[in-house]
Amino acid sequence: MPSEKKGAAHLVQHTKVPIQESLLRFSDSELNELATKNFKTLMRFMGDQSKLKNQNDIECISEILQLCKEKESLRDEIYCQVIKQVTHNHNQEGVMRGWLLLNLLTGYFLPSNILVPYATKFLQLASSDPSSIHHDIAKTCQSNLRKNFMYGGRRHLPFTVELEALLNGRGARRLVILMPGGMEYLTRIKTFTVAKEVLQEICEKMGAGDQEEMEEFVLFAIRNNNNDLDKTVRPMKPEDYLHDYLLEDNLVTVTLRRLIWTTPLHFENKIYTDFHYGQVLWDYLNGKILLGHSEDMERQVCILAMLQHCAKTEQQNSGPSRQDLEEYTPKTLQSSISPQALQNQVGMLLRTRQALRPLDAKIQFIEHVKKLPFFGYNIFFVKKVSDRTIPMPCYFGVNKEELIAVDGATKVCQRIPP
Repeated sequence: MPSEKKGAAHLVQHTKVPIQESLLRFSDSELNELATKNFKTLMRFMGDQSKLKNQNDIECISEILQLCKEKESLRDEIYCQVIKQVTHNHNQEGVMRGWLLLNLLTGYFLPSNILVPYATKFLQLASSDPSSIHHDIAKTCQSNLRKNFMYGGRRHLPFTVELEALLNGRGARRLVILMPGGMEYLTRIKTFTVAKEVLQEICEKMGAGDQEEMEEFVLFAIRNNNNDLDKTVRPMKPEDYLHDYLLEDNLVTVTLRRLIWTTPLHFENKIYTDFHYGQVLWDYLNGKILLGHSEDMERQVCILAMLQHCAKTEQQNSGPSRQDLEEYTPKTLQSSISPQALQNQVGMLLRTRQALRPLDAKIQFIEHVKKLPFFGYNIFFVKKVSDRTIPMPCYFGVNKEELIAVDGATKVCQRIPP
């Protein structure tokens, strides 16, 4: 082998001796110093050098990632250092630690356009041998890099508990997604799982795998700050990383809701039906679906109360009690409807209508609510706005096409220009 090639090969293979200068050429002496210092930290993490007093593995990883975050011009250098230390390294534990770090680098920081072809080729070769110890993690690094190109990297560096889990071989964690109607969906997310992947998984389980319909569902991260009344709710974009929303204190819950109602509903899947019934019911009972102010309102409430009662399996052979009917009535309307009149009307509907299976009652409830004038809007109660032409208090309704203001007393609707 010619001497030039030997020198180049030596630069990209494992060494037990700290480098005296950066692998890449820097005109800035500070960057060169930071590069050599980082290489020593890498060697300590991979077991080639003894750690400093009171230094642990997590501090080593955090130090390297923080340097990448603060000094973009050093990212290629750090990529090269890690690739060098996992190449022809006979210490299997050290190799896997290096690959664990590469797993994090590929998901957080992109190499430069100059280094990308070499890094990509390295990962392709490393993942091409199924018998190698790093085959699986090399494939994960390839996936991380693809996501990084498509969506950008994760915004927040990993918390200590996440790094501890990775060091202990736990690359995935359980996550419970709260869904309408008290349903829960248990999934497993990895370090660089994005919201789009979880949405697709749940939607396919519900029979809503069509891309157009999937885009109408949104994951929300909800943080309970001090109590149930003080919450921060943040919608996740499809390209957002789940771990960027999950905090170390476990005070964040993830929920799923349908936000847009353009695609026609279909009810061949029970989970799909239960999901939509749960969401529509909650919105209806909490005043998020306005019935309008008319003589017809009481009839609508009676029909929807009857369908709610039929949707309960345990209530199939008995009429609703006063307490049941109160639960079936929107909170905003309970004071304006006579309990006795409601009980009489619902009782008559149950006697004269054909018996319904719970699933059919849920479908009919959804179909009935769909016909209401403000269905499909996300409704917010507003006490005060600067525009004096809008009556106060009022409701604001938002959907994909428009913003409306609904008079709180008369329910008269006016469209608000963008």
